[in-house]
Amino acid sequence: MLHPLFESIPELADKIPVLRFANCPTPVEHFTPSVTNDPGNLWIKRDDLTHPDYGGNKVRKLEFILAELLQSGARELVTFGAIGTNHGVATALFCKQFEIAVTVYLFDQPLTPTVTNNLLCMQALGADLRYRKGLARAALAFYLSKFASHRSAYHLFAGGSNIAGCIGYVNAAYELKAQILEGECPEPDIIICPVGSSATTAGLTLGCRLAGLNTRVVGVRVAPSHLGLIPTCTTGTIQQLIQQTHKALSQHCLRLTGVAIPEPVLEQNYFGEGYGHRLAAGDEAQDQLIKHGIRLDPTYTAKAAACALDYCRAHPQEKILYWHTFSSADTTHLRSRARPEMLPLRLQNSMLKQ
Repeated sequence: MLHPLFESIPELADKIPVLRFANCPTPVEHFTPSVTNDPGNLWIKRDDLTHPDYGGNKVRKLEFILAELLQSGARELVTFGAIGTNHGVATALFCKQFEIAVTVYLFDQPLTPTVTNNLLCMQALGADLRYRKGLARAALAFYLSKFASHRSAYHLFAGGSNIAGCIGYVNAAYELKAQILEGECPEPDIIICPVGSSATTAGLTLGCRLAGLNTRVVGVRVAPSHLGLIPTCTTGTIQQLIQQTHKALSQHCLRLTGVAIPEPVLEQNYFGEGYGHRLAAGDEAQDQLIKHGIRLDPTYTAKAAACALDYCRAHPQEKILYWHTFSSADTTHLRSRARPEMLPLRLQNSMLKQ
C-alpha cells in the first residue's frame, strides 16, 4: 500500500525515498469527557500507536529520514537532544534494525522516570551517548561534528526536524483526509499538537493546505524559543521549514508551486517554567486522559493536551483534534539490556539522586 501522499500525488512516488515500518493509519477517537463542563468536541489522533515497540510522532518522520540516509550511502547518523529525548530512542531503535550507527549529543533536562527510562533505552539500543550538559554545548558539538570525525555521517537536527521528517507529517495530513472521507471523524476546525523542533507542526500545516483541508493547525510551544540570539522554536522557524519542504515537493510536482503557504500558529501560553518542567494544567490533562487509556508525558504532550481541553471549552462549536505524539508502547524489553554503568558518570550520579 502506498503512503497517502503518494496516492494523492503519484508524481512524488518515485522521487521521494521512503521505508515502511509505521503502523498507519493510526486511529482517530472521539473523546468523551468525564468533566461535566467539557462540551465533548474533542477528537484524538492516536500517533502513540505508530509502532508496537516504540510509537509516537518520530516513527512517521524516520520512515522518510532513514530512507534518505540509506539512499545517500551513509551508515552513521548523528543527532542531539535532551537526556530523555523520545527522538533519540526512536532513532536508536530503527537505526539498529537497519544496521546504522547512532551518535547522540545530550543536554540536561529535569530528571523524571520517563527521562531515566529513555536514557536507559538509548544505551541498551547501542547509541553512542555523548553528554555535554547544556543545550548550547550539545548543539555546538553536533554542528562541529560535521567537520570532524563524523564528516560522512547523516546529520539530523534534534527531533528529526528536516525536510524528510517534515514530509512524514505532510503524509500524515493526507492520511487524516482519507479518514475524514471514510467517515471515521469529522473534518476538524483546529488541530493541536506540541512543538519542540517544528517538523510535526510544519508538516501538518503544509499538509492540510496541500490536501485541501480547511483545518487550522495550532502548535503548542514546549521548547525554548531561542538559543541565545538564535531562534529555535518560533513561528519563523516553523515557517522556514514549511517553505523548505514546499519547495522540495514542488520541484517534483510543479502544480504544487501555486499553493499559497499558510502562516503557522504557535501557542505560547503553556510553556510554563521552562523546557522539561511540569505545568499544573498539564497535570490536570494527564488525570483526565489516563481515564480513557491515554498516557501523557508531563512536559510535552500534557501541555499540548491541556491546551486542547482549554480550546474545547473556549470554542464549544468547533471540532478540535488533539494529535497525540507520545509513545504508549511498553519499553521494558528495550531497556532490559541496559548497562547504567556504561553511561557517562555525571548521568549515573544524577540517576542515583532521583
